[in-house]
Amino acid sequence: MVDSSIDVHPSRPGHIKVCARRGCAAAVKKPTAKYCSVRCCSVDPERLEKLRSQARRAGNRPVLPMARQLQLTFAAPSLGNPEDLLNALCQGREDVPAGMSRLAV
Repeated sequence: MVDSSIDVHPSRPGHIKVCARRGCAAAVKKPTAKYCSVRCCSVDPERLEKLRSQARRAGNRPVLPMARQLQLTFAAPSLGNPEDLLNALCQGREDVPAGMSRLAV
């Protein structure tokens, strides 16, 4: 037998939600809210215990050391002048590509 007095649609309009904090019987102001106020949310002991346990779990994670650190060495240019280094790298390259040479004046 089905009991028709049980509310099977708790999110229907007109249904009043009650604050989730134990001991508070105030109505919730918004349909998606869980607490009646910010203060109730901040002092809810069940919520605070849940946050504490999450923080403990996050704090217990071991830090994994790097097995081997990578060496990042940068070779110092043998040429003292950076312009000379650029000239050496660009040697044999044209300033204007061959296909664009007709546009260069």
